[in-house]
Amino acid sequence: MFLVLGIGSLLGVLAVVAGLFLFAPGLISEKGARGQGHIYSMEPFLVNLAVPDQVRYLKVKIALESTEGKPDEEYQQRLSQLRDSILTVLSTKRYQDISDSGGKKKLKEEIISKLNALVSHFKVKAIYFTEFVVQ
Repeated sequence: MFLVLGIGSLLGVLAVVAGLFLFAPGLISEKGARGQGHIYSMEPFLVNLAVPDQVRYLKVKIALESTEGKPDEEYQQRLSQLRDSILTVLSTKRYQDISDSGGKKKLKEEIISKLNALVSHFKVKAIYFTEFVVQ
């Protein structure tokens, strides 16, 4: 009798979990718990890298993810300052600083820190490089 009740209870729990996965995946996934922020796509950046006695260029296109789920007008109001801050950071980098994945990760963290110092209504939670070319 207890075995039948135990198996029945287990099947009931499995059915509930399966139903959640099928009909409400946002309740279970980590991304659903955090929520996705609004993504802002920026115009490409083209900068000279800080390489002495050599001309090297970086072309990068960046998308910013904010902590807010909808667009914030502060982004448009501060766009010139945001771009200037990114350009300033990019132009201090050498090829060696950004050539591997660890360097790109540090660059993202530095850009996020600089941008979050400029904005107040929302915060930048992630940076995505949608183009990244060094010549």
